[in-house]
Amino acid sequence: MILTVMLPQVNANMKSAMVQALYPSEGTLLVPGAKLLDLKVDLSLAVGHDCPPVSFYRLALRERAWLRKLLVAAEDDVAVGAPLAILSTDPDESLDSAPGRDARLSIAGILYQSDWWN
Repeated sequence: MILTVMLPQVNANMKSAMVQALYPSEGTLLVPGAKLLDLKVDLSLAVGHDCPPVSFYRLALRERAWLRKLLVAAEDDVAVGAPLAILSTDPDESLDSAPGRDARLSIAGILYQSDWWN
């Protein structure tokens, strides 16, 4: 079965997110808990704050699947609902098939530390 990974709306004011990091490569078997990617959500234009309203999230897979195709790259700005990746339950399944459903994901807020050391 073909599974899709779409950008979820993790905040009511969120319109898009920037891809911070991609973890697996295409063709990799992913197991439950596997990291897919990290996202940066910047609400600076949507909501006024005293400090930068920037949050970071990690998308992790909740089921076993093969990563067949990445549709985004690091630093891409992606709209809510846009496709991020295509997965399949079988490593040889044709990508010409219609997606059966969305992949089951977990979304976790994270502290992204790379900016702290600059």
